[in-house]
This record gives sequence, C-alpha cells and structure tokens, in this order.
Amino acid sequence: MGIWQDLYDEYIIFLKTQKNLSDQTALSYRSDLNHFQSYLEDKQIVTPEGVNINTIRDYLALLYKSGYARSTISRRLSCLRSFFRYLSQTGKIKNNPLLLIRTPKKGRPLPQFLYQAEVEKLLEQPKSKGPLGLRDQAMLELFYSSGLRIGELVQINMIDVDLSGRVVRVKGKGRKERVVPLGSYACHALLEYLQEARPALTEKRNPSPEEPFFVNARGKRLTTRGVYGIITKYLKEVAPFRNLTPHSLRHTFATHLLEGGADLRSVQELLGHSRMSSTQIYTHITGERIRSVYQKAHPRAKVREEK
Repeated sequence: MGIWQDLYDEYIIFLKTQKNLSDQTALSYRSDLNHFQSYLEDKQIVTPEGVNINTIRDYLALLYKSGYARSTISRRLSCLRSFFRYLSQTGKIKNNPLLLIRTPKKGRPLPQFLYQAEVEKLLEQPKSKGPLGLRDQAMLELFYSSGLRIGELVQINMIDVDLSGRVVRVKGKGRKERVVPLGSYACHALLEYLQEARPALTEKRNPSPEEPFFVNARGKRLTTRGVYGIITKYLKEVAPFRNLTPHSLRHTFATHLLEGGADLRSVQELLGHSRMSSTQIYTHITGERIRSVYQKAHPRAKVREEK
C-alpha cells in the first residue's frame, strides 16, 4: 500500500509547514490514518479514488461496533475530513467522499479535577529529597501553579524560565507561545531543583539557555511519556479509584481559579485556549459544585417531607 504511505507523508509535511501543527499532533494524525489504512487493506482498496461514501460509512460503523468512544470516532472522522479535503484541493481525487458524512454528536464529559485536600496531599507525595524527588516536586508544583499541558512542560528550556519575574514562557498548540505566571510555591520548588537536583542529574553546573529545563535520570530531556508515567504514579497514590491523569492537574488549575473568583477571559488566556467554548466547560464544574453545596446547606433546599 505504498501509494497511501506516500500520500500520508505529503499530508503530514503539509500540516507541519502550512498549518503549523506540532509534532505531537502530527503523530496523532498519522496514527488515525494508519488505522484507516488497515481497514482499507481488509477491503482491498488500493487508491484514493476507490474510497466512496459507503466506504466511510462502513468504516464508521466498524468503529461503533468495536466500542470506540464517540470522542475517538469524531477525532478520526475529523482527521479523514482534513485528509480528503487536502487530496481534493491538490487534485489527487475528483470527488470528496466526506462531503455528505455528518459528524456524530458527542456528549462532552466534565473534566476530572482534584479537590483542594487532594492537591495538598499530592504536593506532599515526593518523599525523596534526592535529585529525582526534587525534580518531581518541581513538576507537580508547576503543573498546578500554571496549568501547563505535558507537551508544554517537556519543551521548556532554561531560557524560558524567569524566576525573578516569576513567569515561564511555554509553546502551546500550533506552536503559539504564551507567558504564564508562577506561584511562590512553584518558584521555590523550581529554584531548589535548579540549584540541587539538575546539576546532579546532568553533571553540569552552568547549562546553556537552549538546554532542557527538566531532565531524566540520565540528564537528557524528559519525554511526554516519561512525565505521564511519573505524574500518574503520584496521582494513583492520592486517588487510587479515580481515573485521574496529568491533564487533571490542568483541569484542577482552571477549576480552582474560577472558584477563587477569576474571570473566564483571564482563565482562557492562562490556559492558552483559542476559543472561549473550550474554557466554558469549567463553568459547568463550578456550577455543579455550587448546586451541591446549596442542596446540602440550605434548610429549604432539601427534599420537602409531607407532614
């Protein structure tokens, strides 16, 4: 199926150069396209012109039958829409089979977040005061202090962190840069990591500005997968029966800001959301919390008992 791989390669290059997509997003697109290709191989469809509306419908039906979440199906369909639009615009196909395919409606689940007591417990988790413990403490404090994505954290270089100004510059989705503030606890943890842990891990006291800020046990840049495993381990200790991921700390950051009185627009900028709708989901969380407190606390909010 060489023709498909060639087209995928061209498309990925197009995404990176023309659409300014990050490497991580491009990898996700490639993964979704490879899954679609495995379906095409079963159907012995060897060229793009062999794909029609029924091909797409049968593929979606297979995804539903296989038990994939609606969000996953929507993401894969979105990827195919973009890919076949590219094929159509570049003249590689005459008819776009995705034009009459509707996107499945999906319910948007409320983001998982940690309660304040859980956050306090989490930030006390790294018991070791050795280099790796200090590094983990700094990462946990930074995630909660600034609401970073994992992909943003691992890209931070030495030059991006300004402890005197208490800010960090991060590269978000679409390579958009933003500057986010650092809380005092995060600044203290980052300084301790820089002075005591990083030199021990890298065997280097004066790193250059473009060197990675967070490193692994071998002194190399931490990977997304590595950070995911580290943070997930601590989350399991705090809430073993909840489906929390490192992204839950980003949700926690936003939720606690809104509960503390921050306005939605400011939270949007801090998170680096391009659309307000992405940030508004957190108002549903705080709304549910308020209703829950009201139902428990107000004397006449409880279920009325017939006398």
